[in-house]
Amino acid sequence: MKVNYPLKGTPDLKEIKESLKPFGGRCAKIVEGTLEYQIKDENEKAAYEAMKAKGYIG
Repeated sequence: MKVNYPLKGTPDLKEIKESLKPFGGRCAKIVEGTLEYQIKDENEKAAYEAMKAKGYIG
């Protein structure tokens, strides 16, 4: 599934990709201030919480 979340600030995409690896996230990119990546449905909530905890998304 593809997800999109508004970014907070201007985080390093390489750091975001590393943070998504444990959840199986892939194809992360930044599109017009939005973080977009693909992830399996069962890992979506955990990845969202991790990205939020690290301050990447709002």
